[in-house]
Amino acid sequence: MSADRQGRLRYILFRLAVIAAFAVIAFRLWDLQVLSAAKYRLSADRNRFRLVPVDAPRGIIYDRYKRVLVRNVPSFSVSIVPAGLPEDPAARRAVLARVGGLLGMPVTEAELRARGTLSSTVGLEELSIERILRERATSPYVPVRIASNVDRQVAFILEEEHLDLPGVVVGVEPLRYYEDGPLTAHILGYVGPIPSGRLAEYMQEGYQPDDLVGLTGIELTQERYLRGVKGQKHIEVDAFEREVRVIASKPPIQGDSVILTIDVDLQRVVKEALREGMRRAGSPVGVAIAMDPRTGEILALVSLPSYDNNLFSGGISEEDYRRLSTDRRHPLVNHAISGQYPPGSTFKIVPACAALQEHVIDRSTKLVCKGTLLLPNKHFPDDPEKAQKFYCWYKHGHGPLDVIGAIRQSCDIFFYQVAGGYGDFKGLGIERLAKYAAMFG
Repeated sequence: MSADRQGRLRYILFRLAVIAAFAVIAFRLWDLQVLSAAKYRLSADRNRFRLVPVDAPRGIIYDRYKRVLVRNVPSFSVSIVPAGLPEDPAARRAVLARVGGLLGMPVTEAELRARGTLSSTVGLEELSIERILRERATSPYVPVRIASNVDRQVAFILEEEHLDLPGVVVGVEPLRYYEDGPLTAHILGYVGPIPSGRLAEYMQEGYQPDDLVGLTGIELTQERYLRGVKGQKHIEVDAFEREVRVIASKPPIQGDSVILTIDVDLQRVVKEALREGMRRAGSPVGVAIAMDPRTGEILALVSLPSYDNNLFSGGISEEDYRRLSTDRRHPLVNHAISGQYPPGSTFKIVPACAALQEHVIDRSTKLVCKGTLLLPNKHFPDDPEKAQKFYCWYKHGHGPLDVIGAIRQSCDIFFYQVAGGYGDFKGLGIERLAKYAAMFG
């Protein structure tokens, strides 16, 4: 074959190769821009658009005269978007380690075990960042809150380093502030993260895994009114999961306000009176309750010692919680409603009402109190040594009393006879006494 012919053949082959290459490129462009356009457009939108929830401010709590007891204040929070973290394991660990170091949080379960877990019966527990992401992430693109009430300086540092911390988002959220702290702590309670053991239960009621809920007190019992309704934002984000612009939004609805029967000024007076009474009696624990007997409204309720529930806003430190939980006086316990104590003379109302209702006595019935009551042993009625002696608080005896006088004097012997009977007088008996005690709660 001549050199001229060989040159033409090479030229033709080269042209065919160029045409084939451009054909492949054209086909690929057609595939990307036409056949797969919808898929890649969706993928791009997923990368830059987010539908994020907006927390609703909790309702305000007032005392009976509309004085604010708890309100919301702005605070910094730190969240992580799982999809925004580096795919490389080493880079991912480096990002979480830096965040954990600034927040003072363990990153892994091993670190958590090394420093000792913090858990309690009130639903508080310290979790590692890895565990929070594992248990509370509902979508790779939905931010998962890992810390609330973050120190201002730490939030600024995280913002400054955002280029090196992809997937880490600093936000602003409402935080509960209790105006009077220890004065009303046992009444109001506090909010905190949903306990892990009850996460499924709360999610069935429409909560998100990283929501804050009432854990004790009014915050817990009135949770469904205080929580509000979340809003939503459709936002565009950059490569570091930072919000660029808001495309559309649905504002949240603040929770309902709650007005209590408590008078906060009376609460202060009762607290000081109780503190003085405890000092004189040498008692480490005390309770005082002021109630309007006409309506049953609680005007003041004080349990001492108390604690500052602001410590729990945004997460209590391990040191503070350990101090409170190891205090032998149990300041976290509301002794007014959670302590188990004999009812004492308040129970006398029950046999009094029961005996009148069952016609065991009437307003004019009189029973004698001699200061002591000797109850014969039913198996040995003639043996005084086997008889049981019951005492009234007034050892000299109150003498003959009707039911009004017995309540006024708080006579023990009168109500022993009314409840159990004595001699020829037939009392209520245990079954009727139990029935009315149950009716009184």
